[in-house]
Amino acid sequence: MVTVKGLTPFLGLFLFLLIYDGALRRWAFPGVQQYLFIAKDALLFLVSIYIFFTIRGRSKNFVLPPSVQLLLLLYGAWVVLAATNTTLPNIAVGIWGVKSHLLYVTFIMLVPLAFGNLNTLLKTILKIYPIVVIPVCIIGLLQVVSPATSVLNQTITGNIEGLAFFGNSSLVRVYGTFSYVTGMAAFLQVVAIIGCGFYLFGVRSRPFLISFVLVLAALPITGSRAVIVIFVISLLIMLLMALYAGLLDIGNIVKVLLALFIFIVISYLFHDDAWIALQERAAGAVGEQHRYLIAFTNAFYYFDIAGLFGFGSGSANLGAVGLANTAVPFSWLPMGGSFEAWSGRLVIEIGIIGWLLSQIMRLAIFLWAINLTANGISQNVKLAAVLAFPVVTIGMYMGNGVFAPPFTSSFYWFCVAILAMAQYENRRLQLIGTRRLHANKTVN
Repeated sequence: MVTVKGLTPFLGLFLFLLIYDGALRRWAFPGVQQYLFIAKDALLFLVSIYIFFTIRGRSKNFVLPPSVQLLLLLYGAWVVLAATNTTLPNIAVGIWGVKSHLLYVTFIMLVPLAFGNLNTLLKTILKIYPIVVIPVCIIGLLQVVSPATSVLNQTITGNIEGLAFFGNSSLVRVYGTFSYVTGMAAFLQVVAIIGCGFYLFGVRSRPFLISFVLVLAALPITGSRAVIVIFVISLLIMLLMALYAGLLDIGNIVKVLLALFIFIVISYLFHDDAWIALQERAAGAVGEQHRYLIAFTNAFYYFDIAGLFGFGSGSANLGAVGLANTAVPFSWLPMGGSFEAWSGRLVIEIGIIGWLLSQIMRLAIFLWAINLTANGISQNVKLAAVLAFPVVTIGMYMGNGVFAPPFTSSFYWFCVAILAMAQYENRRLQLIGTRRLHANKTVN
């Protein structure tokens, strides 16, 4: 088993900073909040560089299919090249862009080297799930019932104007332990997907069930409809893939759906105000369903404007505003700041060529997950593929998190790392089977 000593505690520290970044910036150390914002990424970068040079020439316990490896290298090279675009206001914006596109790709290397094998990784995730979930969800549930003036709902800027509300009762859209609502929404999406995966495959321990019910209770508290939509889509995808992989039969799926329905009802009874407020917000947004279509098609709108090469890595990233030091945000772009959807921003930054490389790369990862689900030799390999599948499926359509909160981007590449570990495990088991078959033929 190939591991790097000391890497697991580091990833634990990174996860802590990823989750409690906002809490530290708002409540503990507001005076140095800008430094805290980049601390986790700086640590990840330094450790990734150290590990890369440490393991060179050594055997590795993760494998990428040649097609995925090639496309990832081409995409990465294009992003780095795009950081030198002369349209960018300065090189700092380009470096920030490279970070946003590529930094969390290092999880493909770090996660396998930290945990060694799939069994250890899955056990570790299950072990820390309650530790990660319970404090954040409790804080979030307290925030949504607290007044806007409460210290619990204090924003990064320290004023109430930064808060958002939802529903006729004007409930606060909670930040949880994150800097913004989007961070908490991303967290809930991730832990809901993980919880569904473990529940689907038979985990019934008391700490896990308490944690999972808390996640379901917290689903509406950010006021984000996307949290619910992605939760439902991910659940359906995992059920279908588990059926396809032979991990579950129709009877088990019906039981799982019935149990989850009961959990949702309990969640509704536990916190009906938030669910009602979310329904009211959704009802007031009739006609906005096209936003889910635009998440993909918005790219085509910017083809003529951005051309083959775009305006440079980081040019459409919100972080560029602070680094550019210009009076007018996004003044270096012909459309200014009039963009929103992920796919459109990708085209603006790295052009049609970069968008196409990204799209094909994510498609290759999606097909890889299907192949592992269908051809996995062990239950752990199939389970890992099914757990990662909804993330890479949604990522194929909506992107791998370049412009999303760090939690989303981290989890996407974490799931790719799981697939890489599963690929290694599958190859190892295939080699063992081939050797045994050869040995039996030799004896006979």
